[in-house]
Order: sequence, then structure tokens, then C-alpha cells
Amino acid sequence: PKRVAVIGGGEGATVREILKHSTLEKVVMIEIDGGVVNLSTKYLPEWQDCSSIAHHDGSAEWCFDDERADLRVEDALAYFNDNFGS
Repeated sequence: PKRVAVIGGGEGATVREILKHSTLEKVVMIEIDGGVVNLSTKYLPEWQDCSSIAHHDGSAEWCFDDERADLRVEDALAYFNDNFGS
């Protein structure tokens, strides 16, 4: 995949798995509740740990810091309507 959108998934595990693909250019993760991201960072840090796959320029130990990852805390339907609606 080159571009991927993840709706929900604030714990970071899905983004971590997507970032393993060398063909990936961008992953947008849209989580409506920023608290999920914050709690997961505190209590589930291993789910957001990309240190074992940091093998390219722009990679980072924390998955959401990878330059290919775009973390958005907003409503996913509104995001898609604003960016891709007609």
C-alpha cells in the first residue's frame, strides 16, 4: 500500500503494523477521542513502539512520530467529507 487511512485505532498498534510496509508513503490515523491516544501512550507504550522497524529515513521509535504517520484527533466522517467530498 502507498496511502492508508485508519479510523479509530488510537492505541497505535494498527499504525505500527502498517508502517512495516516499505512501499508506504502516508498513513492517516483518525481518532475521535484524544484520550484514547493519551491513555494508550501511558499504559500501552509497547503498542506504539516502532523501534524494531525503524529502518528508513524519517522513521521514529514512537510510531506516531514517523514522518509517514499523520495522527488526527477529529471526527473521521468530517475528515473525509472535508478532504474528499464533492
